[in-house]
Amino acid sequence: MERCLFSVTSKQHGWQLADQESVDEWYLDKFSAIRAADCMALVRYEQTGHPTGIKVQMATGEWVLMGLHG
Repeated sequence: MERCLFSVTSKQHGWQLADQESVDEWYLDKFSAIRAADCMALVRYEQTGHPTGIKVQMATGEWVLMGLHG
């Protein structure tokens, strides 16, 4: 089963939290965005049973996978 990923990306003056479906939120700092993404990922996993996770874009442009549920 494919994992549903929430992404956290630096955008202009903040951090964007998005998923593959409907979430598109903005945060002032990276840690707030990651914390919110982890909560959303956990709730989505508990509601659907589908594996979830968070991918965070680093300053180098690379992506790091974290906050895996399921």
